[in-house]
Amino acid sequence: MRFKLDDSPDPTSGNARRPETRLLTIRGEDGVYRARFNDRALRSIDTAKLRAEIAALNRPGDPPAVAISLRNLDSLASGSIGALAQLSADLQRVGGVLVLYAVPREITKVLRKTKLDRLIHTARDRASAKKKAQTLRSKHLAA
Repeated sequence: MRFKLDDSPDPTSGNARRPETRLLTIRGEDGVYRARFNDRALRSIDTAKLRAEIAALNRPGDPPAVAISLRNLDSLASGSIGALAQLSADLQRVGGVLVLYAVPREITKVLRKTKLDRLIHTARDRASAKKKAQTLRSKHLAA
């Protein structure tokens, strides 16, 4: 199921910090939104909330580059992996990008086996995720 990215303006800019939400803590830094999960599990019922929180980052003419840390997740529902893949595709469609970083080994294996690693960008750590998100977003905007 695709979601429509919201066209409402985002109050954050530069190094501003977004307020903590129920599912994610999001910070803007150098044009990339860095996010981490507040809970140790991402369940299938959380996918709509995840989509809404990421969609709220979109601004007209300035699609978001989002780097999400999976470091603190203990469990990730299979439906959530599909939702992350769809979220990545939806962001790419509007010129944005999603990069997951600090991905646990088990989840990396699942992404490779299901070939979702072709759709969901991953990085080893925060710095490389930020760089990858900036590079991919620049390529999308130039195209």
